[in-house]
Amino acid sequence: MLEFLTQSSSSEYLTWGSQMNTWKVDGENCALKKLLIDPNSIMTGFGKIEKGVAPDWVWASEPGTTIPQPTPEHKPAFSVSCYISQQQGANADGLRDWQSNSRAAREAIKAVWENIDKGAKDNAGKWAVVSCEGSTSMQVGPATINVPNLTLQGWAALPALQQPEPTPQQDEVAAAVADVF
Repeated sequence: MLEFLTQSSSSEYLTWGSQMNTWKVDGENCALKKLLIDPNSIMTGFGKIEKGVAPDWVWASEPGTTIPQPTPEHKPAFSVSCYISQQQGANADGLRDWQSNSRAAREAIKAVWENIDKGAKDNAGKWAVVSCEGSTSMQVGPATINVPNLTLQGWAALPALQQPEPTPQQDEVAAAVADVF
């Protein structure tokens, strides 16, 4: 995920649908109330999204720095790692990348990011707890977009992720690797 150029075709993702005015997890609508955001995962750059083609993301080597726009079709973009849960309205539990070049998503992350960035310094190793409460309409040229309202609520450790039990074959490989190192 830290590569300069990433072409992702993962079926696990988080997105905001401005026209539908809803969150989507893995392509399914959900009523997300809260999520955790890793403050160290932010990437900025440009993205080109075309129907039927994997997104083309071009990230700056350092978040927040300016890089040349690759093509006129690439729009400003961001990426953050999030943790979502069914308890908070998602239709799945786990880590999802929120990568977007939509104006509504960019406005939402921009509105909360200053507080996340400031708080991260005093909360090393923790993730930002962000509430998702409705949206606000915003006029952009002739179009109206719905910007999700995000608010920093606090900080929390990432929940322990369920790891499958290792198989006997994986245990043998791990033992062999341990002997080498």
